[in-house]
Amino acid sequence: MESISLEKKPQVAALLFNHKDHLPTHFGNLKIVGTATEEIVKYRALHASEPRYTRVAALAATTDTSTLVQPEQQPVISCTDYVKQIYQSNNFNMMGSLQDQAQRDIQPILDNIKEFGDAAWVKVEALNGEQFYMTWTQNASIWSYTPTLTPSTDADKVKDPNAKFQAVAQFGTYSNSTNIAGTQSFKIGLIEQILKSVCSLIIAKAVSTLLPEGLSFLASQFSEAITQSASSIGLNILKFIVPAEFLGPIAGNLVFTVIFIGLKMLWDWMNREYSIRVQVFNWDTVNDWQLTKQAKSNAVNPGLDPTINDFNLTIKKMSGMSDGVYPPDFTPRTSFDTVVHYALIVYGNDSKFMEGLSFAIDANIATDTTTGFSYCFKCPRLANNAQYVQGSVVDAEKFLKDADTNGNWSAFLQQQVTAGGKPIAVCLDRLNGAPDNLYNINVHINAPQ
Repeated sequence: MESISLEKKPQVAALLFNHKDHLPTHFGNLKIVGTATEEIVKYRALHASEPRYTRVAALAATTDTSTLVQPEQQPVISCTDYVKQIYQSNNFNMMGSLQDQAQRDIQPILDNIKEFGDAAWVKVEALNGEQFYMTWTQNASIWSYTPTLTPSTDADKVKDPNAKFQAVAQFGTYSNSTNIAGTQSFKIGLIEQILKSVCSLIIAKAVSTLLPEGLSFLASQFSEAITQSASSIGLNILKFIVPAEFLGPIAGNLVFTVIFIGLKMLWDWMNREYSIRVQVFNWDTVNDWQLTKQAKSNAVNPGLDPTINDFNLTIKKMSGMSDGVYPPDFTPRTSFDTVVHYALIVYGNDSKFMEGLSFAIDANIATDTTTGFSYCFKCPRLANNAQYVQGSVVDAEKFLKDADTNGNWSAFLQQQVTAGGKPIAVCLDRLNGAPDNLYNINVHINAPQ
């Protein structure tokens, strides 16, 4: 199979993409089936000849057959104890080193996807016969994998009445030098059964479409991107929508897809005066937690319309290594010590002329909306940053307003409260003077003591 070298970037000379002799060592005995461009031709022929697809096509011509795309799971980070300690101790210098390493591993693959689209992806087959799509170098890999495709349950049919089947599609990234994997999953309703590898390619193509936009995408575009991806491989019968209540979680997943733990895409978004990256880690082994709403002042989120303040993000509890789902033959799973569910939220200032920004976030235990915490942050134009956290759930708009009115702001980099019997710790990297005015905030639920 022909490889593509980055001759135009001599500093990464000899870096090869998808080379048959350089299948990543972090996967086992995979075999190459064919390139995505080759497989698309086969899929189109299959879909044109199958009577079940032509029957549905006739129905779709006169009836609304749209199905839902929903967030199945917020991002999951899999790593070693060494990496976990760096994040739990808020060692921002070491976090920066990990980010730089991961960026060097992964960015060439992202650039390759942006440049070559479908041609950047390869269909591979594992020892157990499962097929999925992947793109790789010697240093990293990115995959699109569909672990399950099952008939819709009665509960599914209530929410998604046109869908006869539900697929869970995972988009994953692995950095070899840091031994960190990041995954996020989407639940996709299907009016007719398709091959799992087809579902994987639909997601790969949709993400490839959004990547060139960096963080300038809108989550509302994702359903159109998936619909067009399906159509391009002969599945005009599939039409997808993202309900408004899922735009927040979809945006969170896509932001993580674009920047993983690195920063390059974030730098590219920073034609803004300030950018804030909030990382929320759920170390709680008992409770799922929800980020419900936010309030903003002169702040915007990538992927979301400025008027949207409903997050509806669920961060699942930490439930052990069995919680990690990966493609077959992914060997680093045996080296991981930690699987933590996570949310990534990015803010930039809306108006850039002599103005800072501020925001507030509500969080609660998923089974008890009255128990949780509230957090707010401000980045003034001509003063130091400040933050405030409270161990109770307060309406985000009120919480942000009261922080100003009552003078609740604190200049301490670290603060901790208790919510639902769990320690909640927040840590800001700098009060001022951050490089390129990018500030980082870590929020730890059930923070280690």
